[in-house]
Amino acid sequence: MEFDKNNTEQTIYINIDDSGKLVNSEKVSVYAGLVFTSKKEKDKFITQYRSITESIKCKYCNKDISICSNNKCCPELKHNMLKPKHNRQLMNYIKKYSILCCIINNDKVYPNIKNDTASRGRFLDYSLKLLIKHTIKCLIKENRINPDLPIKLVLNIDEQTTKTNGYYNLKDGIIEELKYGIFNYNYSSIKSPIVNSDLEVNVCYQKSEKSYLIQASDLVAGTVRKFYLNNINDITSFSKKIEFVNYKIFLP
Repeated sequence: MEFDKNNTEQTIYINIDDSGKLVNSEKVSVYAGLVFTSKKEKDKFITQYRSITESIKCKYCNKDISICSNNKCCPELKHNMLKPKHNRQLMNYIKKYSILCCIINNDKVYPNIKNDTASRGRFLDYSLKLLIKHTIKCLIKENRINPDLPIKLVLNIDEQTTKTNGYYNLKDGIIEELKYGIFNYNYSSIKSPIVNSDLEVNVCYQKSEKSYLIQASDLVAGTVRKFYLNNINDITSFSKKIEFVNYKIFLP
């Protein structure tokens, strides 16, 4: 999809959830989800994803199907509870859209960062900013976004992820990275900004049970993390497994 030159309204919707935590006891932590460049595209995804989940929800319900009304008593579908065939069914649909992912090798992150809540929050802040910057640079390169026209970025993050890890001034950090560039003290230079016009950033924290976008992001993050753990000594196999991810970064 290329940018419509006759349309000056540009909204990017980025939706992110996590799988695994940035702690010594876990090998990898993943932040992943979906990105849309129009409300029409986003709404189309939600409509179809809702339809698929509602068709399989009752299979995970502990209530008699005869008294289950419109899936209202069925549980939220989480990655760690899905049977392989249902995981594939949902992922096959998700793969039709743009996917972003940050993969953090926990073993390479300094222990003082993992062991301190504030430091961990700042590192995850940094990771998300890099992932978002990388994604938007790719969207510009693909002509899906025009950096010379105003941009509105809507970032949806799982509320529980936020409570667990904490985030520090994420909105201002994203604006600084994208619009003003960042001063690099090690090299006495400024990284060039990638957005040349007005930039509005809205960070929204959502409950996963009420958001199909966050539920889909949970599935992506969990799937990528599982592939990593199953291929932890074979980076080539892992890379092939995640070829469906459009925009990805590896840290540290």
